[in-house]
Order: sequence, then structure tokens, then C-alpha cells
Amino acid sequence: MTKHSNTTSTAKLPFFWVLMLLIPVAAIVLPELVLRAAGYGETIALFQTFESNPDYYSINPKLGERYFPGKNTRPEVAVTDIFLKQKPADAFRIFVLGASTTAGYPYLYNASFPSMLKIMLREYYPDRRIEVINLAMPAVTSYAVREIALQLDDYQPDMLLIYAGHNEFYGGLGVASTASLGGSRWLVNTYLRLRDFRLVQLISSGMAGVRQMFAGSAAGESGTLMQRMVQDRAIAYRSDLFDRAGEIFRGNIGDVLDHCRDRNLPVMIGTLVSNIRDQQPFVDVFSEEQRKIEWQQQFTLANELYEKQQFSEAAIAVKSAIAIDSLPASQYFLQGQILEASGDTVAAYAAFYRAKEFDGLRFRASEVLNQIIEKFGESSGVGIVPIREMFEAQSPGNLPGRALLLEHLHPNVDGYLLMATTFAESIIQSGVLGEPVVATLPDSLWRQRIGVSELDKMVGDLRIDYLKSCWPFQPDAPLPQAEFPVPNAADPVVQLVRQFWLGEINWEAMHVKAAELFRSREQWEKAAAEYRVLAIASEINPSPYIFLADMLIRLQQFDEALAALKKAVAIEPNVAAYQQIGRILLLQKQPSLALPYLQQALQLQPDNPGLYFDLARTWFLQGDLPRANQAIQ
Repeated sequence: MTKHSNTTSTAKLPFFWVLMLLIPVAAIVLPELVLRAAGYGETIALFQTFESNPDYYSINPKLGERYFPGKNTRPEVAVTDIFLKQKPADAFRIFVLGASTTAGYPYLYNASFPSMLKIMLREYYPDRRIEVINLAMPAVTSYAVREIALQLDDYQPDMLLIYAGHNEFYGGLGVASTASLGGSRWLVNTYLRLRDFRLVQLISSGMAGVRQMFAGSAAGESGTLMQRMVQDRAIAYRSDLFDRAGEIFRGNIGDVLDHCRDRNLPVMIGTLVSNIRDQQPFVDVFSEEQRKIEWQQQFTLANELYEKQQFSEAAIAVKSAIAIDSLPASQYFLQGQILEASGDTVAAYAAFYRAKEFDGLRFRASEVLNQIIEKFGESSGVGIVPIREMFEAQSPGNLPGRALLLEHLHPNVDGYLLMATTFAESIIQSGVLGEPVVATLPDSLWRQRIGVSELDKMVGDLRIDYLKSCWPFQPDAPLPQAEFPVPNAADPVVQLVRQFWLGEINWEAMHVKAAELFRSREQWEKAAAEYRVLAIASEINPSPYIFLADMLIRLQQFDEALAALKKAVAIEPNVAAYQQIGRILLLQKQPSLALPYLQQALQLQPDNPGLYFDLARTWFLQGDLPRANQAIQ
């Protein structure tokens, strides 16, 4: 009896272990299936089919939601960037990764350096199909750069460009942000790998809700995104948290480079630039609270002496403040101002950079990250693009400031143009595309071709004005956007800018309405600028090119009009465009060149009487009177 009982128990053991294994599996699989059946959550793809043409991909506008768990945040993506699903044999496909600077904030769209870079490379290499897809988004960190880069293999990249690093503390999943998942790089990257599971999304949302409940209004949804993302507002230089951010950046970008090296995919990384001359530190960190009052008195004295232009005495006073406490960043910024005013820009350079390094509120990347980037350049297949160095070279005293930067780190249009030309030069020098067909063009010419109008600049100015009215630039709570005062608010153009800023109309509608407004006023040059913006942004839509050509003809800029019309018919055959090309060539006394365009128009619309008249003129100018008469009849 005992022997039989033991045998029975032994026989049940495999079933017992199978059951024990199935219980935890079922505990995960069943809730996952239930959540999916209930429609909870979603898988956020990298790209989606472009609505206007199924042969193309566009960037998924929801992409940024991946990196802000529980934050109800969707940073803007480059919705106008598209590329063919079937890559042409002559295509060279570049993906660009980064955050708000790479996205082109505060202008976005055509004012981003990747958009300008695409125009430049297409000019230099007209025999290649250059594709530049900007995957950057405001407020993301190297976690986003890493995850996106590792998902690009199926889309056949030929090169990756990276400009990222300013958001390592306060961007999505940053170590000091309200969207942080902690300081473990492995844990955060594991979360991103598992994020598509609905159970993970549910747990993430629950954790975010609990954290929000305990955090209270400090971490609420009021204020700008810049304010809402900040958790730790005073991070000392070389503290544990400071060093951890650097290690995460090194690890994430290092993973990208390893991935690309295994695939012989070239990568270029830009050094990071920020405003050191005209952006004073946001937060001072003190090593000894008991000596804070003593330090403040000495710092105030130094500042008063500087304002009185007593620079020698001010220099001595600020050194005394540094001797009391070497951590506060403001004293180094003041020291830089004193040294620059004294004519010693070399010493001022060191002081201004030290001020930025010691700023406790870390919206500007540390030079530690630039050192990491330079180290990456020692690896094969990695090129370093000297963005910081070029900004220094183009700034008075080698001190990057308001000449090229709008606030603490975002470039103005000239700054973005400088970034684009610097990346373009690095790509040309790398030889990956061979020798350029066209010689290097001056910046003055690029400014006319990049498709950035006065409206875009007005949008940028409005966004920056509002940003600077908020924390950390101002201590008070900001006005709601709808109540923010806008100069010349009655001006119809300003109204369009404001409507776009408030989200009442989209970017394309703003430019279309502006173009129509300028046309109604017969302001042909301004209307042409708006149509040029639209043509560059929607490169497979022929309509903006046709409207642009109409404005250029009115301005008697016939060569430019021809170029626009030829781009239109290259996208899609169009009767009006073919006919207009023919008429311009006839006006220029080139009937032999006009003839094939008019004949193509006639094939598309054989009952167009105007075309027969144009053909008659063509034959007449060529001396073929019988054909001219036949065309009229």
C-alpha cells in the first residue's frame, strides 16, 4: 500500500511542476489578453503610412508618448518628413536623432537644421536622391535616441546624425525628471523593450498616478513642459546624480554606436553648444549653508563694483566670494562679465563655462558630455561634428551668446543655418557621397532657399517670449497662453501666428492663409515666401510650386519661376505648369525649348484653345508658318 502510494505521488510530480510553472505564466498572459481585448493601451509604431500617398512613410505623431510614462505628453514630431517605403537605388537615406534643438525649436519644420541640411545636400549632389528624416522631438533624452536608432534597420539607413545631450537630467525618463523611472539604465531600457505589453502600460500608468498623488501640485500639469519635467532643482557639479546622468548618456549613445558599427553604418555626432555669455545661471548650489550670508554679502559687493565699472576692484571682490564658497555658479558668471569688460576674453571664456558647469538647474549640457562625445570620435565609423566650436568661432570673443542663441540653448535661424552648414561640410569631407557636383554656396544664398518666412520667425519669437515669462526665467506663475499679451494683436498676420501658437490652426493652414492674405494685398514677394515654405515642407505636392511660380512671374523672376514649375511637373504632370513653362520660354525667345512642354500639355488637354494659340506662336517664332496657321485653325 505504501509502495503504491509513493508511486502515485511520484507520477503526480511532473503535473505539479507544470501547474506551478503555468500559474505565473497565466497570471501574466491572461491579464494581457483581457487588456488587449478591452482595447486598453496601444503599440506606438515608429512610422505610419503617409495619408496623402501610401507609397511613403511619415513619422508617427504619437511617437514621443513612449518616453513620458503617465505624463499625458506628446512632443511634436517632424510631420512633414516623409520617405519612400521602397528605397530607390540612387537614394541616400539619413536619419537624424536628438531633442528640441535638433527638432528646430522654437520654429520647428523648415527651420530645423536637418531640413536645411536636406536642401544643401540636394544642391551639392543633384544626381542623388537625398532623404533626411528628422526623428528628433523636444524634451527627450538619450533613452529615446537609443531606442529609435536600434529600430531603424528595416528602413535601410545610410547614415545616422546625432545632436543630443541637453535633456539628460530633465527630459523624458531623465534621472532628475518627474518622468524618471530611476537611475538604472538597464531597468529603463528594459521598460522600453516591454512597453508594448498592455500590462506594462497599466502598471506604468498606475505608478505614475500614485506618484502624482503624493507629489501634489508641484508635479502637476500646470506651467510649461520645461517646468513640469523638473524634479531635482539643485544638482551639484560632480555629485552622484550628476555623474549618473553622464554614465547613462555614455551607455545609451555607446549602444547606438556599437549597433551601427556592427552594420558598417556611419554615424556623426555634434558637440553640444549653449548660451554661456548671455544666460546667467538659474540656481546656485552652496557647499556650506552657514556661510551663505557671508558669501552673499561679498558677491553683492562684487556685483555693485562691476556695475560701477570698477573692474579691478570687482575682480578682487569676486575672488573673495569664491574663496568663501567655490560652488555657487553666479560668481563665475559675474567673473566672466568682469573679465570680458576688462578685455580678457580668454579668461572670460573659462569663467563663463565654469558658471554653466556649476549651474544647479541643469538645462544646459555639461562639458563632461562633450568630452564623452569627443571620446566617441576615436571609434571607427564615428565622425565628430564641431558644432560648439563653430558657434564659438562665429561669436564675439568666442563666447556663444545672443548673437546665435535665443535663450539658454536654442539657436536662432542663423544658428540653425550654421549647424546645417557644419553638418553638411562634415558629410562632404567624410566622402560617403563622393565629390559634390556643385561648389560650396554662401550663407546669403541658403537664406533664400531654406523656406523660413517671417511668420516662422514670429512664431519663434512668440514662443520664446512666453517661455521667458515662465519659470525658471521668472519666479512667478505664467499667464495662460490665451491671456498672454501679443504685440500688434489686431494685425491679421499676427492673428494667424497667434492662432497657430494656441493650436487653433495647424502650421500648413497658417502659411496658406498668410499667402492668400499677401496675394490679396498684391504683396507678391511676401506671398512667394509663404509658398516657398509650403513647397519645401510638402515636397510631393505640386500645388505650392505652381502658386510660387505665379508669384515669381508677377515679380518677373522668370528663371526662378521656371525652376519651380519644373519641380511641379517632376512631381506630377500638370497642364497649367507645362503651359506656363512654355510661355516663359517663349517670352525668353526660346521656342525650340518651349515646344516639348506645350506638346505635353496638349496631350493632357487636347481641347485647350489657349494651348493651340501658344503652339502657333512657337511655330511662328521658328519660322514654320504653315504649322502656325494649322495650329490656329
